[in-house]
Amino acid sequence: MKERRKNKQRTSQGVTLIALVVTIVILIILAAVSINMVLGDQGIFKKAQEGANSMHDAEVNTQAGFNSITDEIDKITSGQGGGTTPVVPEKTVIEAKADGEEFTKKTPIEDEHGNIIWVPAGFKIAENSGDTVQQGIVIEDVSASGDEAVQGSQFVWIPVGTFVKDDKSTSNEIILGRYTFGDEETNGEPTLVQAAYTEEEPENYLKHGDTEVISSSYTELPDYREGVASSGLDGLNATAKDLKGFVDSVKENGGYYIARYEASFASGDSIENYKAASKVSTGYSTSSMSYTKGTLWNFITQLDASKVSINTYSESSSVKSDLMNSYAWNTAIVYIQEATGEDYANKTTVNSGLKDTGTIGDEVCKINDMASNLWEWTTEYASSTDPRLVAPCTGRGGYYNVSNYYTALHYTSTATDSGEDSRF
Repeated sequence: MKERRKNKQRTSQGVTLIALVVTIVILIILAAVSINMVLGDQGIFKKAQEGANSMHDAEVNTQAGFNSITDEIDKITSGQGGGTTPVVPEKTVIEAKADGEEFTKKTPIEDEHGNIIWVPAGFKIAENSGDTVQQGIVIEDVSASGDEAVQGSQFVWIPVGTFVKDDKSTSNEIILGRYTFGDEETNGEPTLVQAAYTEEEPENYLKHGDTEVISSSYTELPDYREGVASSGLDGLNATAKDLKGFVDSVKENGGYYIARYEASFASGDSIENYKAASKVSTGYSTSSMSYTKGTLWNFITQLDASKVSINTYSESSSVKSDLMNSYAWNTAIVYIQEATGEDYANKTTVNSGLKDTGTIGDEVCKINDMASNLWEWTTEYASSTDPRLVAPCTGRGGYYNVSNYYTALHYTSTATDSGEDSRF
């Protein structure tokens, strides 16, 4: 009996150990499965993290959408417009001219025909401004420049987009672009060669290939360079400081400003800090630049004229300045011809000797001397196909004593030629 009980006890213990081992194995398997469910690629933690990330992304997208709506509301309430929302002008040109007050922020005003003009902070409508865009809207620097010698400079608004004339019977669409102009028989009819931007090509100004070269030689390079002062093959012109910024500003504001007068010396003791003014000059030199305040600016290279133009408002928080680029020059001619109905593209000089700017009588739409007095440097690059012509700098406009120089004319010069004027 004793022997039989002992064997039974041993069998019972063996079964218990096997069951324990099986249980442990099962628990290990269950633990592994649970851990994988919690921590694996498809686990609870992973799904929870993905859910949190999705929620965060949704919050970010919602906030971005909210910010976009807020920005549009801010633009509308501040008078900057937004999308297709009409700009609400704060006053009329006549009111602004009458009160003579300085604008403390960029402000939209309108002429009596509904043309919108944006006035930068630090400027006022000049007393001698026209009342409508067709006549020429003139703004005057009150405090936009911290330099008193620059203050008082005047600039004229060039509309881009829909332009309603004084008779209200016609409206014209002015495109910011580079043009060629017909001869006197065609009344200087403009032909658009390259629009700065279109709906299909919002950055069309970046193109400067063969199809965008004017008269087989002239192109507008989109990237800034200071130029190379050499009369040899390595000479290069100074290009537009910020062509993209200029084009974007025109898109946003529906126009731009050009100097009313050819540049005169304002201040500075070296080319690195010279500044210019757009005022009637008080004197001029026929042999060399005198660098006297108010003196008509000539005898300056294209590279130096670029520096001076950029310097003039480099410290301003409301405006920037540069030499005229080809879009600005050509579109100004289109505006003048639309406003006057006359062929200004082929107009030649009216003075046979050098005179103070603004005293000659060549004034259209309040802009002086584009066809007279001094020809003017631009940022256009003269990439001539003629290897004998090493002249990368481009001048535009009429010139005293030269009867065949006219407003739309291009001509070339070297990077060391201290030619004539800078207009910005």
